[in-house]
Amino acid sequence: MLLLGWLAFRLLASDSAIRIADFDGPNPIAGWTASNGGSLTVGPGHTGRGAVLEYRLASGGTVAAVWTPAKSIAAKHRGALSLWVRAAPEVKLAALVGDDRGQTRYPFEAVTLEHPDGNWREVVIPLTMEGRLTSLAIQAEPRYPQAIRGAVSFDDVRLLESPDRTWSLNPDAALAPVPAGAGHLAPRLGVNIHGIDDEKMLELGHAAGFTFVRADLLWRAVERNGQDRFVVADRLQAAMEARGMGVLWILDYGHPQHGGEVPRRPEDVAAFAQYAENVAGHFRGRHVRYEIWNEPNIDRFWPPHPHAAEYAALAHSAVEAIHRADPDTRVAIGGLARIDLPFLEQIIAAGGAGDAVSVHPYRTAAPETVAAELTLLRQLVTAKLGANVEIWDTEWGYASYDYFSEALHADGNSAAGRKRQAVLGCREALTVWALGLPVAVWYDLRDDGDDPRNGEKNYGLLDRQLGDKPAMVALRTLMHLAADRTFAGMVADVPDGVHAMRLDGRGDRTFVVWSEQANARISLRFPAGVSATNLLGESLKVKKNELVLAETDGPIYLEFPAPR
Repeated sequence: MLLLGWLAFRLLASDSAIRIADFDGPNPIAGWTASNGGSLTVGPGHTGRGAVLEYRLASGGTVAAVWTPAKSIAAKHRGALSLWVRAAPEVKLAALVGDDRGQTRYPFEAVTLEHPDGNWREVVIPLTMEGRLTSLAIQAEPRYPQAIRGAVSFDDVRLLESPDRTWSLNPDAALAPVPAGAGHLAPRLGVNIHGIDDEKMLELGHAAGFTFVRADLLWRAVERNGQDRFVVADRLQAAMEARGMGVLWILDYGHPQHGGEVPRRPEDVAAFAQYAENVAGHFRGRHVRYEIWNEPNIDRFWPPHPHAAEYAALAHSAVEAIHRADPDTRVAIGGLARIDLPFLEQIIAAGGAGDAVSVHPYRTAAPETVAAELTLLRQLVTAKLGANVEIWDTEWGYASYDYFSEALHADGNSAAGRKRQAVLGCREALTVWALGLPVAVWYDLRDDGDDPRNGEKNYGLLDRQLGDKPAMVALRTLMHLAADRTFAGMVADVPDGVHAMRLDGRGDRTFVVWSEQANARISLRFPAGVSATNLLGESLKVKKNELVLAETDGPIYLEFPAPR
């Protein structure tokens, strides 16, 4: 059935396709050239032969394979470009499509949740054409400002009438391997809090399914005139322990008696290390982990300017001090805003190391685009620090007022803005689970203010009155559904932009299915007897065993009876 479903998808996608290149004829790269010092040759393709674009790029710049047709091609206004591609995660890719109005850039990724190795996969890019197709380029550029050398392979380039597809989900479909330790969702999911003494808020976080909280343990609040005070921190710790939850403490920020905003002098660094050692000794054996500082790679938290060597000295001293007091606890360095590989490389080169490296993968793009960056991060950490050093996501969320709000004509209190937060938030949780991150912290449990047009104030799952926002309902639905199910793998062969995660329970197989393809209509077919619910846990009406999978609706849950 999987094969038939896949063939149905392939036939529908290729019915009225215009073949641009398959690179198998006697003159395989006729009409193609390489730009900006790249070279274009023929090599192994997805089937038969394909094109190989070799690049040698400095810290910036681009290279492209450019195709110019002998005459322009009539194209549908809402058509799509299809190609097979293989590339390393070090490059960002884009299709540059020329038409009667000029050239439009369409970014796409070679690395996905199902295929983090960057092996061959089909990409379908929805287009908005004006008139006729006049040119096409496949462009590559460094993902980070570094010198890179390699190749992008591509094959079977076609122009489709539409990006819309039909796909049949088979409960026995082949699965991609599950990352080590990724079987269950709950142990990895935490939530950031600011008000550490609000019992009702903490109870709501616990009831949702979060297993730990992340909170600041401010140096200046703990150490006063040489004396340590843990009264407030002890209250939170006790509240968490009463609920069977843990705490990820952020040891952060300066002290007026030890260098001010940032401890730089050796004596101030030593004082911070002593504070870290005292904290670890106080909480030893009480289900805690630590993170050294918060976002030291931005001016706001490491004024006046970030300095990797300064941070590395602080982190090195603090990690050693914590392990002296509690050898069994785990300590993360970094806490980096976004996935800042160049800054991390400088930290490591200056001697910074811990049990984990923590990042905050905020982005305006889809959550699933983190796959390539995390692959590169894993490669760097393994090469420089060893395979046993973990990658932690200690802060990431989407606000109900964010980059998308203008397009929605929405604000942080609007139904449209809050639904968008719920869709992206649920996909974020599924993404970090699929990638096997052992620590994943949602930011934030509660809105930090009342201004509906200030993004920083609208990251909460709860509003200021502790009422549920749709994002809380969506995450609670996911966590409760996942509580007694095990992640069995991602369906390996899916249409571009579609993801299907299989969760195995005692009496059922549940598939979480969603689309990140904003401008395509995916018709999802499945066998009879399957129940379907939306991201808020509401039942969906199913006609003829088929649903439309819309990116704007977020994940849906399909429950199959367990095989006998």
